[in-house]
Amino acid sequence: MYLTRLFKADFWNLLVVCLKMLFRKSTRRRFLCLVAAFLFIMGFNTHSYIKKFQDAEIRKLQTLEEKAFNVFFLRFRTKSDYLRFDQRQAPELARMDAAPLKMAFIYQNNLFIQYRGDQPPPPATADLPGLALLYELFDLETAAAEFRMAGDPADYTIKVRNHYIDHNGADLDLDIVLARHTALKGDLADAADLIRGNLSGKRLAVFNDLTWRVANNISRDNPVADRAVNPFFSRVALIVPLNLFHIFDNMAKDVTMDIIDYAESVRAMADATLEVEASYLQVPGVYADKLLYGDIDLYPRYVPVYAPRLLAARWHWMLYEDIGLNQAFLEKLDRLHFKGNYLFSYEKTLSLKERVRKINADILANHVDFYMTDLSMGIVFPFMISLFAFIHLKTELAFLLMFKNRIRELLLIFWALPLGLILFVKAGLAGFYLVHHFNGALTTAAAGVMLLPMTVAFIFTAIIFFPINRWCFSQFTGEQLNLSVLHKGR
Repeated sequence: MYLTRLFKADFWNLLVVCLKMLFRKSTRRRFLCLVAAFLFIMGFNTHSYIKKFQDAEIRKLQTLEEKAFNVFFLRFRTKSDYLRFDQRQAPELARMDAAPLKMAFIYQNNLFIQYRGDQPPPPATADLPGLALLYELFDLETAAAEFRMAGDPADYTIKVRNHYIDHNGADLDLDIVLARHTALKGDLADAADLIRGNLSGKRLAVFNDLTWRVANNISRDNPVADRAVNPFFSRVALIVPLNLFHIFDNMAKDVTMDIIDYAESVRAMADATLEVEASYLQVPGVYADKLLYGDIDLYPRYVPVYAPRLLAARWHWMLYEDIGLNQAFLEKLDRLHFKGNYLFSYEKTLSLKERVRKINADILANHVDFYMTDLSMGIVFPFMISLFAFIHLKTELAFLLMFKNRIRELLLIFWALPLGLILFVKAGLAGFYLVHHFNGALTTAAAGVMLLPMTVAFIFTAIIFFPINRWCFSQFTGEQLNLSVLHKGR
């Protein structure tokens, strides 16, 4: 019944009359100054909130999308160190959504990583998410896919590219590049010497010749000059296919060939490619479900620990999203580091904690400031308009109500009018930023997170102002109403 009355012509006529009275000559300047002052404060607060939200949200998204924070390299001096870690610590890490990767390690600042080629690893060692992360971090997708050259899969031999990637050598002197290359050949020779096992006699001589042939044949891939190196992995010097160790290990264990065929099992081509037995590229069975080459005491060695859910967006009770940290995992890393399992990039954890702390503090400060200012000014502004209307228009309103009993409509007008102005300011500024500033910078979901506190603050303002508005016009809503006295300004 009331809603039917609300939308009759009398309501809109009453609205027009109230607006004319507010803008009459005697009250126009004071009313406009009141409106302008409060709307300026509301607009400035909303603008400041949106601007700071955008800046903090971009920093938050950049941190959440930084894949370098999902992998940490832990140092293990010997095979026994790793085996103790694998038995005692790995189950606890699994409960923290983390796990060691068994297809890569760092030795002498060189990253040795499994190149999948066109075939995935066997299920027992399918660390695919972690390996894909390392491929993405070091831009290895193309190099890994092209490691095996085109050929008939049924052939007994296959050609592979005997290349390594100079990860951060774009601006290095030629002498340093050559020193790196020479050191890598020595590392490969040392690894082959540790892999050879119990070989002796002519077979040992042929094995040494073949492995040295592989080391001498390896070629450097020039780094892309304009590709920026991830600062959290800037110490990685070279990226070397771990598949070379597969070749060494399978070749050392191959007793199916005589010496003549054995000497031809690996051929080095002039274009820095190798023609090897196809079976030599398979992951050796002894390492199928273990750390690859855990019995090679390459010193020092860093094994990657993959933590895919270290960072995540989380909701705060103040209706905003900040960054949540897997504190249990970071504390575990600190304890391991303190006990001697040093991190390859320890400063990364410090940088991560400090960055998250600053972003969360900025987001919290922005929302606290917004709520305090928006709610306080959002309540004071409508209150002042209703009070202004009662004080300066009491005579006209009383005269109006003598002929038109529309007190509900009157209360509704002076409740909705200031709220409409606030909504206009908020919606206008938010719409402007969504169209002109958020375009391409933030997602629709981020815009929803920004608008939610603004909407909730407006709803709270409307609810709190409802009884305040009735109090301002209490002389028109009391049990004893004397419009004649009110009309005389008493």
